[in-house]
Amino acid sequence: MKIGILGAGNVGKILGKGLVKAGYRVLISSQDPHHPKHFSWKQEIGESGDVTSFDEAAQFGEIMIAALPWSCLKDVLESIHPAYLKNKTVVDVSNAVHFDNGLRLLLDNTSAGEIVQELLPESQVVKTLNTVSDKIMIHPNFKEGSPVMFISGNDHTSKVHVRSLLKDLGWSTIVDLGDIRQSRLQESIMLACVISENQLQSPGSAFALLRN
Repeated sequence: MKIGILGAGNVGKILGKGLVKAGYRVLISSQDPHHPKHFSWKQEIGESGDVTSFDEAAQFGEIMIAALPWSCLKDVLESIHPAYLKNKTVVDVSNAVHFDNGLRLLLDNTSAGEIVQELLPESQVVKTLNTVSDKIMIHPNFKEGSPVMFISGNDHTSKVHVRSLLKDLGWSTIVDLGDIRQSRLQESIMLACVISENQLQSPGSAFALLRN
């Protein structure tokens, strides 16, 4: 399967590398795909991946991943020809957060996931992977147990595809929270996790469900 990733920062490159290792063909994308900062990633990935423009990645991907900062995500999505994302599953890993005067969510009465779905009415948006840092998005390994990854979205088939993708990335415990409105919960969970990490001085943490 072919995966297109919007973004070539830490998140895009880590997800791209993990997906290539899982057997996917991957294009990550950037406003400046030929910048020297991308050369080492391209050498490491080899023929199974490349760095391209946003439009090229959108045309290529059977499943898309939006791995861009919230501050530029809207502009990038609106710059892509609508036909390239039509009827595709789009995975949203973004978070809209204020950092001034303490961490808090930027959006009231909506969420980043819902806004992405509004921007892409002919795509099927699935929210996931936003609750952890890029360092543990691939094959999370904790001595205390298996962390949980949440998903939400309006389309059942798209969530089945994303669940399979998550399993290929090493996630064994996956919980479907419901439709895309539940991305509000996921973005709140992210914030709670970051605050917990700061207070407990434990970066790279994740939440888990403890079962008897």
